[in-house]
Amino acid sequence: MAFKDILGNERQKKILKRALQKERIPNSLLFCGPEGVGKRTLALVLAKAMNCETKADDACEACSSCRAISRGNFPDVMVISPENKMIRIDQMRILKQTAYLRPMAGKKRFFIVTETDKMNDEAANSLLKILEEPPSFSHIILITSNPEMIKPTIKSRCQTLSFQPISKEDIEKMLVERGFGKERAKIVSLLVGGNLKKALNMEWEEVQSRRARAWEMLLSLYGKKKVADFLRSYSFSRGQIKEELEELLELLSSFCRDLILIQEKGDLRLLMNPDYKQRYVKASDLLTLQKSMDWLGKMDYALYALQKNLNVNLLLTSLFSEG
Repeated sequence: MAFKDILGNERQKKILKRALQKERIPNSLLFCGPEGVGKRTLALVLAKAMNCETKADDACEACSSCRAISRGNFPDVMVISPENKMIRIDQMRILKQTAYLRPMAGKKRFFIVTETDKMNDEAANSLLKILEEPPSFSHIILITSNPEMIKPTIKSRCQTLSFQPISKEDIEKMLVERGFGKERAKIVSLLVGGNLKKALNMEWEEVQSRRARAWEMLLSLYGKKKVADFLRSYSFSRGQIKEELEELLELLSSFCRDLILIQEKGDLRLLMNPDYKQRYVKASDLLTLQKSMDWLGKMDYALYALQKNLNVNLLLTSLFSEG
């Protein structure tokens, strides 16, 4: 895999390619951003590019170095991941010892530390020492989805590259290329919050189940029947529950947009959930145009507020307790 094969985050790829062309790749980098957006993949492509035997600013995927890194058996590229949910000092000691040894087979040594936020204090302090004075031939890339959990002393010694969720359009296009039908690809892209890895691993039966639950929730909210249940389920949301809330809001928003399209007699080819057309028609007495527009505004504002990390409890209470 080369830079061109990585989906999304075009700006981040351009920054790294430009740095490669100028031979100014920092020795310490921090890749931060949501899960499943290609941080680890891009780190490996960067390691390939800096060790590639034929190219200066990308991976050729054909030379012995590129192929070995792809297989995971290149001696100068080490990937360090949590052991029993924790990165420990012994792992950082090995990194430090190896980093001061000149490359065995390539031009540069690369150390890719995944889930860096799971590093314990001893490991973090050990890593800090090599980040202060890294050898010129060694590069360390720290990867995290929780940059707020990284010690400021480590952050300050790394150049940070922030990654964004992959767009729905890009995920949909990739899924179609992987053999998904257009309708399924569009629906799955709604559910994954820009996480390509999640999109590729989702079972269609589970997708259908989540959509059915979201549809029943929308009917309840329209009828003001289960607003209290909704608030109890998602207020004080953190972590995984917050992700579930974002997914639910994306689905509810898509249903509202479809309802408005039907009620305005728009082009049905633009439906985001075309297989729900009959459900929309059956519920037409309850789902008026004004209600659809009101609820779409609520859902979209809630999604915007979640992305800005506003207080979830206050947000949901103010929006949905009004019905």
